[in-house]
Amino acid sequence: MGQQGGFLNWLIGLLSGKKPQPEVVTPVETGEILEEAPVASESNLMPPDELLDLEFSAQAVAPQIVTHALVLPDQNFADWNRATEAYTQKFTRVTIVRSPSGNDLNRFRNVTAVQAPNVWLNNNALQHIRRVYPSVVRVDTIIAQTPDQLKTKLQLRINASDRYGEKMNSDKHINDRFVISWPSLAMPARVPLPFNADISGRKHEGMDIYAPPGTTIRASVTGTVALVVNQPTLLGYGKYIQINVPFGTTSYLVTLARLTDIKVKSGQKVTPNLVIGLSDSQSIKLVVQQPGGGLSGYYLPNVVNPTGMIYWDNLRLQPTDNNLRIREKPGTEFPIVTKIGTSDRVDTLETHGRTLVKVGQNEAWINVRAPSGQTGYAAAWFLEAISPDLVDSVRMPGVNLDVMHTLGKPTPDRLGNISWVRLAYNVSFNPNNGTHGNTNLNATYSLYKPYIERYARAGYKVMLVFTHQTYGEGAGFNWNQMNSDRWRALTTKFVEMIRAIAGQYANQNLVHAYQIWNEQDAQPGAGSSVPMPAGNYAFMLSESIRAIRTVDTKVKIITGGHTGGPGNGSNYARQTIAALPTNVRPDGIATHPYGRGPNTSSPYAIFGHIDDEVRAFTQIMPSRPIWITEWGVLDRPNDSPEDIANYAGPFLNHLKKNFSTQVETAIWYAWAQGMHNGYGLVGPDDKPRQPLYDKILKS
Repeated sequence: MGQQGGFLNWLIGLLSGKKPQPEVVTPVETGEILEEAPVASESNLMPPDELLDLEFSAQAVAPQIVTHALVLPDQNFADWNRATEAYTQKFTRVTIVRSPSGNDLNRFRNVTAVQAPNVWLNNNALQHIRRVYPSVVRVDTIIAQTPDQLKTKLQLRINASDRYGEKMNSDKHINDRFVISWPSLAMPARVPLPFNADISGRKHEGMDIYAPPGTTIRASVTGTVALVVNQPTLLGYGKYIQINVPFGTTSYLVTLARLTDIKVKSGQKVTPNLVIGLSDSQSIKLVVQQPGGGLSGYYLPNVVNPTGMIYWDNLRLQPTDNNLRIREKPGTEFPIVTKIGTSDRVDTLETHGRTLVKVGQNEAWINVRAPSGQTGYAAAWFLEAISPDLVDSVRMPGVNLDVMHTLGKPTPDRLGNISWVRLAYNVSFNPNNGTHGNTNLNATYSLYKPYIERYARAGYKVMLVFTHQTYGEGAGFNWNQMNSDRWRALTTKFVEMIRAIAGQYANQNLVHAYQIWNEQDAQPGAGSSVPMPAGNYAFMLSESIRAIRTVDTKVKIITGGHTGGPGNGSNYARQTIAALPTNVRPDGIATHPYGRGPNTSSPYAIFGHIDDEVRAFTQIMPSRPIWITEWGVLDRPNDSPEDIANYAGPFLNHLKKNFSTQVETAIWYAWAQGMHNGYGLVGPDDKPRQPLYDKILKS
């Protein structure tokens, strides 16, 4: 096909709505020219049976993360392609695109467009891209009549190590649009309150971004902090910062509000990846102003709608239910193009800001590309927005081990992709004679250290739990007759012992966290737990933190795992934190959400939804993550590993998608069948119980 033919076909396709077939040298997903998806009317609402009863899930395909496209003419393509060989060897992650015809350039952040005759609309690459591909951030135009001219110009960039020719932009061949990075690390991402929404009779001057308390917030632009406000004002924004962003001949003032623990200062330079603080509410507020050029009639002057400015590298959408239909047009009456499942990640063919406003919203439809490459419209209320960069980097699972158990101390090569191993530090039990009351710390150290060192050197984080088995068991205490005086007497001895233990492991990079006690909020008479009143536990916790900090200032110190759930458990934890001295705080609160999960119809989630537990405990210390130090299935050793895996897999996926910055880890109980009453990843024969084994260790 000649140059003129390629251009005419593209133009005919644009006017007729037909889908020209793309030709791409490197394997990237293919698509069509972006069209805005109209909001569906009430009559287009998807009925409940839109989720098929058929067993179907398209194969998930990990997207190739490439943000730079080099678009070449179609005619004599082989010659043009050879002209780029040295350039693509020098600069990695460049996709060669053969002609703009039929290729959706919106998927690329930056586009280098070779402007040769009859390739672009009106022979103007910049105008063409800005008109048809609104998501592209940078347009870099190279005017070249022949492949040799292109090769010469690319060689200049190679010599200067200058991918986009920024050092030689005298001809203004680079055109950037102003973009705002997504500032919240909370997932799934969404916009609870969009720009221009009605707020008690006035138009919303900004955009609310989902960010539960304690969510890490990053600067969303490159600029200079103009103002830091640490005291509430009449503006009603809580604590906030303002960033001045010069952009060409324009300047913007970007406000990020409802923050806490602000980490930047006035006059400081910031970039989009810099952590600026934490969220102090269920959402943060983003407001953009353009002095002298914004809109009027809002709560603040000169505001600008930020929706079209949002750009999030590698944004993906994921169905919340299996068998979601992708339709030819927005509406349930239109033909089905393909179907996708919860394991699939799809591309949005709409601008990122518009997509994030739509996700989760009834009656809204989003233009998407399925992993198969097929495009169509999906019901937004069955979609979530995620960033695979964040989700896939989370090594959340951990596992409880037991040095005293024959099968409880696996070699590190069996632990897979987990993050933490947790060990109860049992000083009391003497394995040589089977008695309790041992206080020989050196003997315990000699027993535990080889295993701890083995796991730590293999890259796993080690948590030691100090409980009544560390000190108390066999020491003359009757757990049914304890009072405040007896708890204080025990605490004195307990604290002396754990200070000495922490000193043994200090400065070796072996132990990464200490946990103080276990299930202290359990009901009296609980099986393996030794409960105590919140006031007594607060004293033990504060004294323990002070003692450990005298020998190790870097290690994490967290509470014992609360087992009372989002009601009694969180109330106990709140009382504990309130009773601590103001200058003493743990690094996190731990919880044991047995009997909870993302699917409350599961027999393993009889106590309710996991979200209730996470949200209740994260509200107590919003600036610090919670730790799930035990979870799993108790007292059901004969259930099938398939059934347990169908509970455990969605549990972990749900936490990673929804609470990746609010949950430090989720530690399965237990490694081996027979380690008390927990469902083991390996059976009594030490063989993996599949598919559960892989669900936890390869998550």
